Amino acid sequence: MNQHVSIPGWDDFSVQLKEDLNYSETMLERTFYTYRSFVQKFCPADEDNAAEKVKKGIDNVSTAYQKNDISKDQLLRMRRLAYRLLMYMDTGKISWKRAPLYGKKFGNDHNEALLGRFLEDARGRHAESILRRDESTVRQFILYCESVKSKDVEQMGVMDLIDFLGWLKKRRPAGLKAAASAMRHFYLFLTKQGLVPNNLLAALKPWDTPHKKAYGTFSTQEKEKILGAIDRNSPAGKRDYAIFSLAIDCGIRSSDICSLKLEDINWKKQCISIVQKKTRIPVTLPFSRRSGDAIADYILNARGISPLPYVFLKFSFSDSGMTSSLLCVRLKKCMKNAGINREPHERINMHTFRRSLGTDMADSGSTLEMIGQVLGHSCPSSAKAYLSFSERSLKECALDTELFPESREVCDD
Repeated sequence: MNQHVSIPGWDDFSVQLKEDLNYSETMLERTFYTYRSFVQKFCPADEDNAAEKVKKGIDNVSTAYQKNDISKDQLLRMRRLAYRLLMYMDTGKISWKRAPLYGKKFGNDHNEALLGRFLEDARGRHAESILRRDESTVRQFILYCESVKSKDVEQMGVMDLIDFLGWLKKRRPAGLKAAASAMRHFYLFLTKQGLVPNNLLAALKPWDTPHKKAYGTFSTQEKEKILGAIDRNSPAGKRDYAIFSLAIDCGIRSSDICSLKLEDINWKKQCISIVQKKTRIPVTLPFSRRSGDAIADYILNARGISPLPYVFLKFSFSDSGMTSSLLCVRLKKCMKNAGINREPHERINMHTFRRSLGTDMADSGSTLEMIGQVLGHSCPSSAKAYLSFSERSLKECALDTELFPESREVCDD
């Protein structure tokens, strides 16, 4: 490792960013403010070794975030910058390699081993996104057990569980139902292993009541309105038009849109071939000429040059692919521009395109097996949910009124 007495100056560092990562002038200007804030405010001046100074700066940034002195966006920007500073000082080069999670907390060896066994047992039954959610929630529970209750997981009783969920409700009220679901998965495992009594699951039930709602879908007219509201003259507009066109045609999940790679597109056959992130099932889906033209227009005229293999990229950071949350934000903006207003209980998001395709197929008379194959379900019965949205299927459930005898009732006021 190269020993540096001081942190590299901005002039040298910016030249390397431009050379190795192809940073634009706009990105360099934005990164300069992050660099100046990190070096001046968080790196201790009394430290002689530059690498140690940067590492202590990372610790100070994490502390500032925990005290709500900086936002999460500032935290992530400074961590990324600090990691690239360390990389530059160590190798003289900078790459797109993802920055590690500095300051991540873990429980004691016993509880962490229990969490590892739980995740290994759950792998294969749940999607990777669910496993990551469960790992995050259970580790938070482990840290709560050790710091607040001073107990191991198996020693927690019913009132301890209720206290944890109440504590979590104050911190993350919007994510309480998902957290309760993760805890139920964990305690089902503990019960199966004979580590805790069965009655603990009863404490989680009121917090994890499954919903039985039928969420909204897009009509054909609404889909066209969304596409028509996009400004296709801007780079972001070209990207959004291509994304929503592909979602309408293929009904693929937002996570698969974000991870779609250039090599996944077969231009001659007009289809995409992917391995779904949720189910790990490979699917090949055709797209329309409109979607193909939109994707080609975005790649050729808006995407630009990037070392990342993904088709769709953020415009704020050329080293970042799209995220599901950003796709939902872009969809909400397009719906507003199109004059489409929907009730909150309909849960309109990127998954609505998938629900809409499944419902349209059910309305057209497609079998459950066909719907499951197109949408890439791991289990054919998963397609049954789309029958609840299908107007045609609901009409078939109507009872003949002739089966009920006529009667006359008199109501006295």
